[in-house]
Amino acid sequence: MASGVNLLQAISQISPDIVCLDYNLPDTNGLELLKSIASEFPKVAVVMITGEMSSTLRGAAAEAGAAGFVQKPFSHDQVVNEIHSVIHTKHLYARTKKQTSKAESTGRDSQLPVKKTAIIADDSRTMRELLKLIISNLNVEVIAEVTNGTDAVAKAVEHRPDIVCLDIDMPGMHGLDALQEIRQKVTGTKVMMISGNSKREAVMSAVKYGAVGFILKPFDPDKVGEAITKALSV
Repeated sequence: MASGVNLLQAISQISPDIVCLDYNLPDTNGLELLKSIASEFPKVAVVMITGEMSSTLRGAAAEAGAAGFVQKPFSHDQVVNEIHSVIHTKHLYARTKKQTSKAESTGRDSQLPVKKTAIIADDSRTMRELLKLIISNLNVEVIAEVTNGTDAVAKAVEHRPDIVCLDIDMPGMHGLDALQEIRQKVTGTKVMMISGNSKREAVMSAVKYGAVGFILKPFDPDKVGEAITKALSV
């Protein structure tokens, strides 16, 4: 589809899992269209495609509900990897949701004994949704969701949660910079870093600046739950 005029109607008829949406369409503002899709079809994941991936634009798209980002010029592998990541996350969400419903129906409970609070900072809507579901199953209340490091620091200072799950790669303030600010300004709040980068340098930097753990993308819901439970139990 070369334009955005009929996109909402097409989504309504086809019910796709993912829409790859260019920011610069000939007849429609891609960002406004993203907002409409997120509002009218919240189950549809939108991957934004643009040749102008500025921090401001990426931040605006993240706030509007983007699930992923691809910058032009792009390779076949880049597009495939981004779409695969979104599909994988949606699959994990559905599986975790099903397990949650089954646990609730059987009365099985593996939650933390005392209710805790958390903030999630990630610029992908699908990642935030999955993390929120995993965390909520631990008897942890997600009191704020943000899409950038600056807001993560502000919300941490405002709410002083027990834990912040903080993505490293976000628009604006880098996750490691946000980690340092949170550790300096909010006594007692633990920070769990999120990243698709498993290189030793990234992990060591996170530990150096005070992170209590490292969650690698793509998520393993069980391992994420175990890591957060362990961090909050110490």
